[in-house]
Amino acid sequence: MTTRRPSVFPSSRRRLLAVAAVSLAAVLGATSCSASGAGEGSGGSAGKGAAGTRTVTDIAGKVEVPAEPKRIVSVDFYSPATLVDLGVKPVGVVEGFDSDDPDLRPKRYHDALKGTPTIGTYYELNIEAVAQQNPDMIFAETRFLRKGELKRLQGIAPVVQLDAAGIGAWKERTLMIGAAVGKSEEIGKQAAVFEKRADELKKKYADVLEKNEIAVFAYGQDQTTWGTYPAGHFYVPAWDAVGAKFRPFTEGEHKGAEGSVSEWLSLEQIGKLDNADILVYAYGAGDFVDKTLARNTVWKNLPAVKNGMVFRNISASVVSSFEWGTESLDALDGVLAQISEKARA
Repeated sequence: MTTRRPSVFPSSRRRLLAVAAVSLAAVLGATSCSASGAGEGSGGSAGKGAAGTRTVTDIAGKVEVPAEPKRIVSVDFYSPATLVDLGVKPVGVVEGFDSDDPDLRPKRYHDALKGTPTIGTYYELNIEAVAQQNPDMIFAETRFLRKGELKRLQGIAPVVQLDAAGIGAWKERTLMIGAAVGKSEEIGKQAAVFEKRADELKKKYADVLEKNEIAVFAYGQDQTTWGTYPAGHFYVPAWDAVGAKFRPFTEGEHKGAEGSVSEWLSLEQIGKLDNADILVYAYGAGDFVDKTLARNTVWKNLPAVKNGMVFRNISASVVSSFEWGTESLDALDGVLAQISEKARA
């Protein structure tokens, strides 16, 4: 996640194990999650509910959580979608779920959570608002918490710490969320559906995916800069899932952090995209491509542009759950069909 983001991303969504035929034991192993029986657990968690506690393992180690959490607050962008898919409604979420922007998240998550109390943004929390919801469990992507906030959250309720950096990391995170709320079997089934669909698209479009390198790009906040997303970035999990090959960053693009968006470059440097066979622009960047770049001579002479290999990305591409991911793959099928048809022409 970068501190500077393209304007096609609303601020609330800034800042991602293949699982097929998953059994309950396999899912628990993948997430390193173990559970004690109802009524067991540390005495310090006994007050959270008569049903007792379970021990789960998150990115920081083991944490005691309620066996049957009833009041979950999500101080991250990702966990609410997974919870909704599992039939669990959080009692507090970060800002943005009242937005019906189709490029932010599928409409059903907006509909499910638009009336939920908000607790600030994931990078600027209102700790008092979290406490007001009287949670018995909190999900947090802790790398975005400010100094001292994790300790304050842990003083309110058990915190399950999440991360999403790297190719496929979002899958591990999603499995962890399912395990934390006692729904490993259900999340495993959703994972299996996602992996099956990804495999179908890998085979269906193997020829075009193996022979071409893509660049997924967006514009900067004032439309005078642009940047691209590498494999493992939170913006391209659907492309990662089908095995897309990303063009390498050129000199001066890479920030040195794996999975990080490129440096934001001037339009005069758009020629760096000449090493991409296929150009995929952000869902909300149509005007940038059709108006701003259309006047740029260097852009018009890029190999992919001259070959007509420029396509619009899917909407809501920041996949946050397996069911969301499966919907994204269905949408990607349409984009890949366009690419395949053009490649054969």
